[in-house]
Amino acid sequence: MVSLLAASLPIKQRSLFFRSRFILSALIWAGSFIMIGAALAQSADGSSTSQLISTGQIEAARVALEAENPSQADRVFFEARILKAQRRFPEAISAFRQVLQIDPNYINARRELAHTLLLNRDYGPARFHFEELLKIDQNDQMRDGYRGFLNVVDQNQPIGFSGYFSLLPSTNVNRGTANTVFDTNLGQFVIDPNSQAESGVGVQLGLSGYFRHLTSPTSRVSLNWDLSGTRYKEDRYNSAVGNLAVSYEEVTQSGSWFISPYFRKTWREDDADNDVHGLRFGLTHRLNEQNRLGFSVSHEYRDYAVQDYQDGTFTSGSISLSHQINPSLSISGGFGFERSAPEADHLQYDSGKLFAGLSKAWEGGLQTSFGFEYGIRDFVEDYPLTSSPRDDDFYKISIGVQHSRIDIQGFTPRLSCSRTVNQSNVAFYDYNATECQATISRNF
Repeated sequence: MVSLLAASLPIKQRSLFFRSRFILSALIWAGSFIMIGAALAQSADGSSTSQLISTGQIEAARVALEAENPSQADRVFFEARILKAQRRFPEAISAFRQVLQIDPNYINARRELAHTLLLNRDYGPARFHFEELLKIDQNDQMRDGYRGFLNVVDQNQPIGFSGYFSLLPSTNVNRGTANTVFDTNLGQFVIDPNSQAESGVGVQLGLSGYFRHLTSPTSRVSLNWDLSGTRYKEDRYNSAVGNLAVSYEEVTQSGSWFISPYFRKTWREDDADNDVHGLRFGLTHRLNEQNRLGFSVSHEYRDYAVQDYQDGTFTSGSISLSHQINPSLSISGGFGFERSAPEADHLQYDSGKLFAGLSKAWEGGLQTSFGFEYGIRDFVEDYPLTSSPRDDDFYKISIGVQHSRIDIQGFTPRLSCSRTVNQSNVAFYDYNATECQATISRNF
């Protein structure tokens, strides 16, 4: 098998612009590439077939392969390595993906897929697979290699864009209640129909992008932005959101951390327009070969254009632990908290929740995820016209499904659905909602 270091060098008939940029990246990371290429080549196949393929002895390599009693996945992987050695990168990419559809735990195929995508200048998918490898691969030497290749991705694609379109069916677009009356100290009041649950189907269109600059082999600065708009049949539910963030990220031997100031602007048809500016911090730490610890916290100030009583600070954070059972199966769980402090005392609250998740890649290309969370919100002051603060309990169940074989002209579909139940002692906030998001997205 051709060394991955050699395969990383520029090839003939590429533009001078691309060759010069790739050579620059290779010079910057040359020291690490020597070790990375050797490690990847060795780990990709410990048998003699690797050397035979690299020297063009394909038939001899086939004989050696058959002597090892190969599985169907082994045979497809063998053909994919030949295609890669012949620099038929699109065909090799398709073949490596086929291996993962047959056996989602075939980590050598994911390694080769990530590197072949990089050679083919498919930087977005290459980044995705190298980041996945950082999560699931327990080999420290290999992990150092993935970080190096991720830096090459950033060097060669400092600017990126992506877009998506979604359908949003919901049984409760406005988070309205099913209750018809509100009990107060003055008696019962009839709840306005506009405050009761209303179903609908929305459409959402979004565009996002980034600019990344490496400040050192282990750190970078990013500018990230996104803009999305959501429309429903009832105009009062329409909204648009814009986000802008600057992030500094540092990669460590056992994980990474980042700090990011951000700004968000929301336009809403129901007069709830608001501006938000805040600061976010997060880190991941690898405890051992299979477990990772995550921590994140953010603090922001919300400024409403009309509803001044909602102006104030909002703080949230979470601590999570993820366990990689095998390359195709992982579980996670943790604790989250929120503190909301708007000007209106009866809207101030502290919240805590427990959450858990499971993700699985199945044979054939199906990928599924499952999530569950349960929490409480304790409000500070008595709710108007009552003699007690609002008190909520809530839970949410979510599922997600996508299939690696489904690709429509570069657009990838995904379906996610959730069921949310919020139980409150204030009738307005006693509600449940079942909703889905059917999305197609693409990186440009």
